[in-house]
Amino acid sequence: MRLLLAVVFAAGVACIWFGAVLDVRPSLPTPPARMVALLDAAGIEVPAYAFVAAIVACGLVVGLLAWWIVEVPAVTVAGVIGGVCAPVAWARTRRERRTRERERAWPAVLAQLADALEAGLAWPAAVALVAESGPAALRGDWAAFTARLRGSGLDSALEGLRGAGERTADSVVLLLRAALVELPAGGLAPVLRELSGVLGERLEAREKARSRASSMHVEATILALSPIVILLLIGAASPGYLDAYRTAGGTVVALIGGGLIFGCYLLMRKLGRVPEPRRTITGGRS
Repeated sequence: MRLLLAVVFAAGVACIWFGAVLDVRPSLPTPPARMVALLDAAGIEVPAYAFVAAIVACGLVVGLLAWWIVEVPAVTVAGVIGGVCAPVAWARTRRERRTRERERAWPAVLAQLADALEAGLAWPAAVALVAESGPAALRGDWAAFTARLRGSGLDSALEGLRGAGERTADSVVLLLRAALVELPAGGLAPVLRELSGVLGERLEAREKARSRASSMHVEATILALSPIVILLLIGAASPGYLDAYRTAGGTVVALIGGGLIFGCYLLMRKLGRVPEPRRTITGGRS
């Protein structure tokens, strides 16, 4: 009976937490736009409904495993929440890694374009060269740019390049749109090389800030997990010690304590967050 009540309670908490994390609204019959965007940005080729089902299954499995190990309702709830958050955190980590790879590739792409133009290649040939031998993170974008340039013209190609939704892509599109129209032949290469240097310096400064933020995130994780690990170790050595947390009052106290620990963890992560630059243009306007 206690197992059934714990599972039902944990499932309810998981549903509430799932809605808060993923911004799910009952009035929306389709998958949340944020979930679809997250999967696309992370490069996870899985339908949104399948990923949601995996999140729910992961939460239930971890919750049942936690109950089987310690039979403490608060730990079961924590296991369900952790199991629900783990797939989302994994997808966000993949998205951040892909975003950083693309960010690191932009200076190299611009430098390669400048080299090709200075070597005497025409603009379409320089773009095709980048699409074939440029950095892998942006090769697909420039291949699509080449296809649009041949089929629909420059404006369509530039809009497609801006479709990635990145501030760097917006800056490059603004520069190319102005330079290809206003600069004389041969004047684009120096501008691209200068922009490559500026983006490289900006990336270096941002990487240093991200390194410090990553250290703070690790510290926050250690501080948040330490009390839980200590409690479980004491319970493993003296099983009777956890009996107090199996009562209704003990469950409430444990949940409040866990909530405070989690709140402090989120606060430390927020304090160590590196502000990301916003897009310079949206919907075709700056």
